[in-house]
Amino acid sequence: MNNGTVIILYVLLTLNTLRYGTYILEGNSSTYYIAMFSLNLLAILFTVTYRAVKAKKASEADITK
Repeated sequence: MNNGTVIILYVLLTLNTLRYGTYILEGNSSTYYIAMFSLNLLAILFTVTYRAVKAKKASEADITK
């Protein structure tokens, strides 16, 4: 993925996470809102770690050249 797509993905995931988080904080703690909040949070964590590992591998490959 290019950087523009990743930025859009981060913005959408962050907005959705904040939206479901506010539903939960308002006292609307249905299973759906908790599940969607958790999935969005996991997606953010996964994409951040995936990009970090990918960048680390790329920098290690550059060093060995």
